[in-house]
Amino acid sequence: MIFDLILRNAKIVTPSEIIEGDLGIIKGKITKIGKILEKAQIERNCMGLHILPGLIDMHVHFRDPGFPNKEDFHSGSMAAAAGGITTVIDMPNTLPPTLTCEALEEKRKIASQKSLVNYGFYIGFSKDNIDEIKKAKNIAGVKLFMGSTTGNMLVEDLDLIEKLLALKKFVIVHAEDDKIIRENMEKYKDSQDPSVHSTIRSPKAAYEACKTILHLAKKMEARIHITHASTELEVEELQKFKGPLVSADCTTHHLYLSQSAYSDQANFVKMNPPLRTNSDKAALWKALKEGIIQAIATDHAPHDREEKAASYSSAPSGVPGEETLLPLLLNSVNNGEINLSDLCRFVCENPAALLHIPFKGKICEGYDADLAIVDMEKEMKVGANGYFTKCGWSPFNGWNLKGWPVMTVVNGAIVYEGGKLNEDSRGSEIHFM
Repeated sequence: MIFDLILRNAKIVTPSEIIEGDLGIIKGKITKIGKILEKAQIERNCMGLHILPGLIDMHVHFRDPGFPNKEDFHSGSMAAAAGGITTVIDMPNTLPPTLTCEALEEKRKIASQKSLVNYGFYIGFSKDNIDEIKKAKNIAGVKLFMGSTTGNMLVEDLDLIEKLLALKKFVIVHAEDDKIIRENMEKYKDSQDPSVHSTIRSPKAAYEACKTILHLAKKMEARIHITHASTELEVEELQKFKGPLVSADCTTHHLYLSQSAYSDQANFVKMNPPLRTNSDKAALWKALKEGIIQAIATDHAPHDREEKAASYSSAPSGVPGEETLLPLLLNSVNNGEINLSDLCRFVCENPAALLHIPFKGKICEGYDADLAIVDMEKEMKVGANGYFTKCGWSPFNGWNLKGWPVMTVVNGAIVYEGGKLNEDSRGSEIHFM
């Protein structure tokens, strides 16, 4: 047997154990794990390195089409590959927004031509596109915006939301109560202090929207997913509804940053939902470990430096995250805060399970060869070698982290290695079961 690629002498992180040995790949599939005596067309010695499943980021904004100055599928996928992320699921607030089957097909065409990693899409929900949602093929789910944000697709009509839930799709929810936000905006309309963002988009706004949609989903017996949960109040509400129809994710910026970051970074840490307290951060970590929150995503939402440097009321919300998701978590492993099994569960196994993506998220024979090869001993400052994302900055810039991806394999092909990308490589569209 001739393998296409063999990664030798690695520590291979499987669902049940860490195996020291080789990993062989044929036609994009993991074919053998253990001692491999046969040869391969391409071989890499991974002595001292760990092989993890490729990460699945279930929440990205690659801005394509519509905002190529901020990001496109090529640059966004470059950032993903450099960060050990092998699958991304793109959100609908592009221009035009992904609200129709026609817009969805256009985005498919763009990604197929540009993306270095695997990809999938959400369709958005608006006041008049139920029929388009019914017709949409091979989508990860439907994005419901209960709070207005970049590329406004706000829906507040609960009767209309019931009609969406009746479709029994995977509904991923931006849960912030827009009425509360509007009232707070009026109250603080004269403030240009970026930290007011956490007051305007208050924990109460997140809690009330979360509570509303969870009660509605229970009534409709519908599948609901709260994305970028950020508060202890939401965790408490999610705990009450814990079960097979309810899930949630949180982001790295809500896990690692708090409201104190405004003093140094101003609008560069303005995002929706906003940064919270250290108590909220602790609640998110606890919820992950207890399975109340199942996944970690980036909500990668890049903007130009010039836009973020504007006044508070003018600056857009959103931060990049593709290149820091894995290093931040590896650093937490090295600090003893989580283990590699936890990491794989939060960013590989659980996202694949939540989105019903077959043959991804685990290292098993027969599974797709999407892999992140990491050096747990490598120390480097974020941004030391620049960024692949077009926006060229990170809210974690200058952080010294221990544990970095050094090679990324997508569908059996090496896409990232030694700080360089194979820009001729292309990922594939994910097929959801």
